[in-house]
Amino acid sequence: MPQEFQDVVPPYLHAFEDVFSKASFDLPLKHKRWDHTIKLLPDSAPSSYKVYPIILREQDKLDTFLQENLDSGCICLSKSPMASLVFFIKKKDGSLQLV
Repeated sequence: MPQEFQDVVPPYLHAFEDVFSKASFDLPLKHKRWDHTIKLLPDSAPSSYKVYPIILREQDKLDTFLQENLDSGCICLSKSPMASLVFFIKKKDGSLQLV
């Protein structure tokens, strides 16, 4: 059974319930004046790091997360040669949480 907003969020944040809504989250982010690009030096090369494999269930969950967030405009494709490390933790109910 889903918990109510007021039961899981501290009282001092109750006035901001709209900020926590799913509808608010699904809106694309507005571009701000501090959006920027990091320009690398011409002769620089990305560092090489170990790639950690993930199981098929985790890859499917990651692919779904990325596609949903690309479609909603919350994230955009990157031109960077670097990547962010992601991993999953298992919740008490057995589902996966992206970290």
